Amino acid sequence: MKTLLHIPHASMTVPDSFYDGLLIPREEFRRYNLKMSDVGVDELFRDVRGERVRSCYSRLFCDVERFRDDEKETMSRFGEGVVYTKLYDGRNFHAHGDSYKSSVLEYYDRYHAELDRVTEYLLQKDGELLILDCHSFSDEMASYFFKPPFPDVCIGVEKDYYDRGIIDGIVSEVLKRGYSCMINHPYSGSLVPNTVMSGRTAGRVVSVMIEVNKRIYL
Repeated sequence: MKTLLHIPHASMTVPDSFYDGLLIPREEFRRYNLKMSDVGVDELFRDVRGERVRSCYSRLFCDVERFRDDEKETMSRFGEGVVYTKLYDGRNFHAHGDSYKSSVLEYYDRYHAELDRVTEYLLQKDGELLILDCHSFSDEMASYFFKPPFPDVCIGVEKDYYDRGIIDGIVSEVLKRGYSCMINHPYSGSLVPNTVMSGRTAGRVVSVMIEVNKRIYL
């Protein structure tokens, strides 16, 4: 089984044009960007062998993890769809004009085309694919949307792309190291590429989200 590591939120980069619509001071934005990014996740998973697809932009410019259609995206009701209209605390931070939204969606589509390409390539090579959707989270941010307590590690699963043996193995490794672990809390689900969901790609796909609480490594 091939492995694909999906790392969507580790970057803090935004295009230069992003600052044209910024409604808060740059230094304040940088603090939010740092807090809302999955800082260090690349390093946490550096020893895991597999192909990597990583967003080169901050989620505050384009959140490639979200559904393109806000009506399908549960986090859009909090202002956190593909285009963020609010920060995690509900604060408005950017004037999102039509040209800005177009540039976000253009990047989103390019990103998912590459994700689909890599997915199809790996499935053609092996026929089976494990996707590790790699994230981190903080108690502070999670508390705005979900009820504590929160574990050291959250494992997100998708019922149609699920393997009990793989999940049990991951949970066992987490517990063996002395960390607490919960399934689908506070965050749930895991990314599944469009080419898989649409049925364009043949093969067996298992997708697992791993959310590491920042309190255990920062």
